[in-house]
Amino acid sequence: MFKSFLSQSLQNHNRKGSSLALIAIMLSVFAIMAAITIDFAYMGLVQTELRIATDAAAKAGVEALSRTENIDSARLAAVNYAAANKVGGQAFQLATSDVTIGKLVKAPSGDWGFVASHDKPNAVRIDAKTGGDAVHSAISLFFGSVLGTSSFTPSYSATAGQQDVAVCLSIDRSGSMLFDMSGTDFSYPPNNPLLSTFTAWGLVWRNHLSPPNPIGSRWAVLSQAVDVFLEEAGNFNPPPRVGLVTWAADYQMPISPFTQYEKSKKDKKVPKHLEYEWATNKAEIRNSLNALGSIPMMGGTNLSAGLDDAVASLTDPDVGSFSSKVVILMTDGQWNDGRNPIDAAKDARDAGIVVHTVSMLTGYHPDMAAIAEITGGKYYRTTNALELTDAFRELARSLPIVLVE
Repeated sequence: MFKSFLSQSLQNHNRKGSSLALIAIMLSVFAIMAAITIDFAYMGLVQTELRIATDAAAKAGVEALSRTENIDSARLAAVNYAAANKVGGQAFQLATSDVTIGKLVKAPSGDWGFVASHDKPNAVRIDAKTGGDAVHSAISLFFGSVLGTSSFTPSYSATAGQQDVAVCLSIDRSGSMLFDMSGTDFSYPPNNPLLSTFTAWGLVWRNHLSPPNPIGSRWAVLSQAVDVFLEEAGNFNPPPRVGLVTWAADYQMPISPFTQYEKSKKDKKVPKHLEYEWATNKAEIRNSLNALGSIPMMGGTNLSAGLDDAVASLTDPDVGSFSSKVVILMTDGQWNDGRNPIDAAKDARDAGIVVHTVSMLTGYHPDMAAIAEITGGKYYRTTNALELTDAFRELARSLPIVLVE
């Protein structure tokens, strides 16, 4: 009886011991799996951080190269922009030797490649490294002992260059562009130079039928922002080819100044590929804006008409098929005429055209935001003259830069 009890007790004890051992083994396995999961996730995060830092450095380098035409300045800009991004919790460090200056060369297939060269360079290649002989140290792991190594050394390469860029400015010329910058409808700048005081149907059309005020009108502020865009764009080599379309909604009135406006309205086609001179292109855009600024403006906000006209200009065979094509769509009003601009945005996207949108004194503009999102562009909401100018400056600086790899 006693022997049987003792035997049973020993068996129970052995079972408990085996269970505890199994539990210990399973906990160890879970701990190892958790450690591996955490470190692998961290490695993925660091690789993403490295890619972002490298892309930013390449873009900054080629922007400085184009603006300054100085190789040392390009290298310094790349190094500084890399350091503005963190990789593994520390500012990413590049050596100047990690920055290669060269040019983009198009293969017969149409793909772009990079060749190191200081002869009229237009591209920057970044070879980002960590650990070893790199400036940036290896990335420490949380559970390195489990993986058999205490750190890892990711690397990444990126090349940014200047591709031929064709841009169409699509500018609102509706009646509200005559208003001042207060944001109040039918509030006109004071001392507006007038064509005449026109009276019809018992109403005095004094400001409404005048040209936009050359200083205080929304059109004047917009024209100044476009001037900044053109000046900034001219700093790149080569500058983008720029066209202009202006638009409103149909507005039929038997009034002489409006008839004169229709006859005088001048848009500018995007210049032909390899058949343009930047100074002439810039002067033509400015002259068109000045001519439009000397005559009355009328009509509502037909966003899709402006976008469709811009897409038609950029898809003209003379523009070329390999160019990077961009529309800058600007309005100070909400869509109130024409087909749904979302449909026009989808057509632009299908044509391979990026649309950046700029709203002026409208508050958040859902249609403009959606157009930009659909086409891969950026939406700029501006509330005053300074913000509008800054938006056009930023757009000019970003247009000619393209990540090749």
